[in-house]
Amino acid sequence: MSGDALTASALSLSRNDSLRRFPHVEDAAALEELRSEVLGALKGEHWERPWRVYDLDAMPSAEVTHLVERGLMTPAFAEETGEGRGFAIYGNNQASLEINGVDHFNLISFREGDHLEALWSLVSALDDRLESGVSYAFDPRWGYLTTYPAKAGTGLRAYATLHVPGLMLTGKLAATALELVGRGLGLAPLWGGAGGVVQISNVTRQTGPESEIIEEVESMARAITDKERSVRKMLMREHPVQAKDQIGRAIGVAQHAWSMSFQEAVNLISAAQVGVEQGLVECPALLAESAFSLMGRLQPAHIVMDHMEVKTDVLESPEIDEIRARIMRETFAGSHAR
Repeated sequence: MSGDALTASALSLSRNDSLRRFPHVEDAAALEELRSEVLGALKGEHWERPWRVYDLDAMPSAEVTHLVERGLMTPAFAEETGEGRGFAIYGNNQASLEINGVDHFNLISFREGDHLEALWSLVSALDDRLESGVSYAFDPRWGYLTTYPAKAGTGLRAYATLHVPGLMLTGKLAATALELVGRGLGLAPLWGGAGGVVQISNVTRQTGPESEIIEEVESMARAITDKERSVRKMLMREHPVQAKDQIGRAIGVAQHAWSMSFQEAVNLISAAQVGVEQGLVECPALLAESAFSLMGRLQPAHIVMDHMEVKTDVLESPEIDEIRARIMRETFAGSHAR
């Protein structure tokens, strides 16, 4: 897939234990027992890489949010409380496992770029190994049973994250979203839609095979990427001064601001990235690091964990905005419009 799509890929796979009720109606003792059994299984020697188990009760909220920002934990799981919850990360952040969240098990894998097939190979292998010690809830008609009926069947959700500022700016994203609905997919803005970053995924119940879900998401991601490329060409052809002005102003603000919100930073990086792709801007930093990666590490919990000596759980701290602006100034210091 073309680099100007600025994609990231993610999968989540939901499973439930056939011997226990769904987490929201099961008693605490049964959930605690299940967590202990699974965490014990994760310590076994049949895994190619080790699992790192986290104590959720002892984790500061900024550290939990950091995992969400990295795509290793779902926001819903991070916000939940209750008995029996567990969390572990596989290998060098290749995948993670949520225990007793919405479902008994939720396997997650995230990677920058177009890697859905590779992620499925990994998640499928981990799922098979987990199933060797757990009896999954499965129905011949409905497939794998999940708390939410819409997830029953394969239990798989595939996500592709796209950078489509042109479609968003011209108002053409709404028609694209309607087209996706007709194919059982959904479109949602990431980070509140800042920078034209959106995510598409399958949203209707599908009984498989899983490869069809992945192929459908990949196919629509390619189609949306082609539309975005056409819109950018149209904007540069019909509104060249306005496009250059917006990109140039973004570089100027990035180089001189002393306080910056996350949404503003994403918007500026998005404009700069378009400028680089259109040959209007020289930005060595965006050649060394993807724009999506830069956006990701400017999220609030990333700044707290990576740049602040004294950690804080107040993710709206003015200091975070100041550090973010400093990173932007350093990143774009060598940039200039052509």
